[in-house]
Amino acid sequence: MTTLAQHHSTPSPSHTAWMATELSVINELNQRHVKQVMDYSKGFLDKTFPLQQGSHKDVCSYVVYYQQLLAFFADGSTSGLQTPAQFVALSGHREAPCSIVLNNNGRHVELILNRSGINGSQDKASIDDIQLQTSEPDCVWFSMVTGRQVSCAHKGNKQFTCKDGQPYSLV
Repeated sequence: MTTLAQHHSTPSPSHTAWMATELSVINELNQRHVKQVMDYSKGFLDKTFPLQQGSHKDVCSYVVYYQQLLAFFADGSTSGLQTPAQFVALSGHREAPCSIVLNNNGRHVELILNRSGINGSQDKASIDDIQLQTSEPDCVWFSMVTGRQVSCAHKGNKQFTCKDGQPYSLV
């Protein structure tokens, strides 16, 4: 007598190939979705935190030079923000920040940079996530990339440095 477990314990080569193909298609769809979400999110950055020249979509890296945020492009050119005061803080090193904090009308936006991250490894500027502070009375953040709420405790544990070198708190 053959049991159901025996049928599923050793998949046939054709079944394994089918599963590999399906996983490949799903992975490709997920990558396309993340690219679309990232393009939309960078469009949001272009509207809310415009650069003097160029688009956040074309940025290859972000660097803090003195108290200014600089965006570097593939052709070697750079641009700052149209409104430099919107850059308020960072975490990590100025030459390779882990995150950049921008502020628009009292609401923070954090660009999380991680070349090894799931999304950051796919993005030329290494943006792994873009998180927005909402207008909720409690400390609530929203991830534009995952579409999920982000724990405020995560923000409280992170060390941010104001662009003038002083500690900076998001909460």
